[in-house]
Amino acid sequence: MGAVAYRVASPTERERALNYVKHLLAAFKTLMLERREGLHEFRLAVRARTSRPVVTPALVAIWVVVALGLLFGGAPMSDPDTLLGWGASLGTRTTQGEWWRLATAMFVHTGILQLVINLVVLVQIGLLLERLAGRSVIAAVYLSGGILAGIANLSSHPVAVTAAASGPIAALYGVTAALLLTQYGPELVTRKRRGAVRFGQFDVAEEEPAAEAGSKIPLLEVKAIAISGAVFLLYTMVTSPATLWGFAVGLGYGAMLAPLGGDRPPSPRRVGTSAAIMAAIAAMFALPLRNIADVKPEIARVLAAEEHTTKTYQAALDAFKKGHGTVDALARVAGGANVAELQEVDGRLAALEHVPPEYERLVRDARDYLRLRIEAWRLRADAVRRLNVSASRAVDEQPSGPRRIQAEARFRSNNVAMGRAETAERASMMVFERLRAPSPESQP
Repeated sequence: MGAVAYRVASPTERERALNYVKHLLAAFKTLMLERREGLHEFRLAVRARTSRPVVTPALVAIWVVVALGLLFGGAPMSDPDTLLGWGASLGTRTTQGEWWRLATAMFVHTGILQLVINLVVLVQIGLLLERLAGRSVIAAVYLSGGILAGIANLSSHPVAVTAAASGPIAALYGVTAALLLTQYGPELVTRKRRGAVRFGQFDVAEEEPAAEAGSKIPLLEVKAIAISGAVFLLYTMVTSPATLWGFAVGLGYGAMLAPLGGDRPPSPRRVGTSAAIMAAIAAMFALPLRNIADVKPEIARVLAAEEHTTKTYQAALDAFKKGHGTVDALARVAGGANVAELQEVDGRLAALEHVPPEYERLVRDARDYLRLRIEAWRLRADAVRRLNVSASRAVDEQPSGPRRIQAEARFRSNNVAMGRAETAERASMMVFERLRAPSPESQP
């Protein structure tokens, strides 16, 4: 379209268009120089307010130390056991008394890319906010955002090892968004009312209202924050959407501490009150998540019980064959000791509370196996007793016609009883195989 317009335009129109473009570029250059000068003055002003940031460098140092420990450990950086060792969160441990993991998880990263993105953002936005709003504000926002993001991870992924390092960064963005709204919101409303921007043309004659040096973030700084924020947001939405809870925390702090970025930072009392409110909100969301059941040890106990009961019965059977045991002792092992052991394991499973949805099917399979296996042992004990009675009667009775018929009937009945026991055992073993090798649907 530009080429066609150039071809059909007259020389005078081409010259006029060229002059217009030159004038537009010159105006843009002048505007950028003025904004860069204002950005330089703004940075000098905020550095004068807080010459030596403390919180942001400390956070960076902790991140780097933890990341180096994960990188140079004996296992990969993303290994769940390694992450847990460095303070990551796991629902079945955090909610069982290790609540301190909500605080330590916000310093753990699961990959190098996440670490690099968060470091760049923290250095950019953390230093700015610490100088504008004060050290206590950025510390409170960081901790609250990380804890709320960790609680959101517990709610959405209770049996996964999670880190919450991106949650505090989202909270810092929330505070920045609140700060920019308080600084540019009234101005945008005023411009809209005055009709400064009209369809098809722009009125650039009206200058931006003057602001105190160091109190208003220049547009170039806003642009840099927006670019890094867009990258961070896209990465966060793909890897851990729960960290967006941190953004809500930041907006909440911005509302409670408004206006931020004034001549002096908020008082410690206001910051403490805001932090206490956020702590109460975190406790309200965390209490329903307490005592998430750790199902894995109970499933391991089920597997061990099957192995132990089978070995116990086999040992009693071998002793009986060698003449060192009785049929009654064999039946007591099958229908007594083995049944009691499996009933105890089933009672532990029935007592589990707050079972994560990812493990509900596995628990149901385990209880189905125990029900079938208990029934199988009882039927086997009954069949063993029947065989013992039949053998005793066969010795005492004489081989007459009617008694032979009764003996054959008892033999068939005994076979039916043993067949029922074996059928129940096969059914229980089919469920047991699912426990030993959980299907994708029953395995988180």
